[in-house]
Amino acid sequence: MFPIYLYEDNAEQRDNYCKTVNNTIMINEFAMELRVATDDQKIILADLNQQQDGLFFLDMEIGEDKQTGLELASRIRATIPLAKIVFITTHDELSFVTLERRIAPLDYILKDQSADLITQRIIKDINVVQNELKKTNSQRKDVFNYKLGTRYFSLALDDVILLSTSKLRPGSVQLHAINKVAEFPGNLNALEEKYPQFFRCDKSSLVNLNHLRSFDYKEKELLLDGEIRCKASFRKSRELNKLLRDSFLILFRASVSVI
Repeated sequence: MFPIYLYEDNAEQRDNYCKTVNNTIMINEFAMELRVATDDQKIILADLNQQQDGLFFLDMEIGEDKQTGLELASRIRATIPLAKIVFITTHDELSFVTLERRIAPLDYILKDQSADLITQRIIKDINVVQNELKKTNSQRKDVFNYKLGTRYFSLALDDVILLSTSKLRPGSVQLHAINKVAEFPGNLNALEEKYPQFFRCDKSSLVNLNHLRSFDYKEKELLLDGEIRCKASFRKSRELNKLLRDSFLILFRASVSVI
């Protein structure tokens, strides 16, 4: 799910913005979620390392600090370069500061407008981001992306052989690809949702079946390119066995055999 964040200290306004965001997501069935709505920037910052993108609606002024939203935006931009940032504020004079800090906000919504106009702007911004996501997904559907620290990496989806959870580092995923091995923060459930073309062998492994060399049904073991082996659960073994037979994968890849 694409994450949306809301930073606002006025409880009534925050509730109204939340309703607008959630209703827009629900009505349009967007693959988005309102992940955090808070007046505490620490909660937002703590979640950033788990994300590669996001839409952030930020109030400029929290309490007596007129620039706390700007400071948060700068940290978001440094951590997630592709983040979409929208300011909702009464301080139109600070719009020039966003240029100086190279924050490049998607929108700048002034609170002195009517509630209906603010709602329309929020809905419009969500739709703009959704359209961008559609274009990006169509352009990058054959690319596997992951983040390590503050750096982003990409490789051809076809080059991915196996994704598995790290036994030594909980919360990390091991990537085995053609000419590449890496480990990065993540979880298989999110990767399975993002890359449905991979096959979930068990709770700890996602496999690209284009790299399957053989499958030992009795031992419930897959042999992949690069002499990589992984186990399948009892239920997934039956599912894989049926998949291989029904799809005639054996006929298309002579190197694959079911024992």
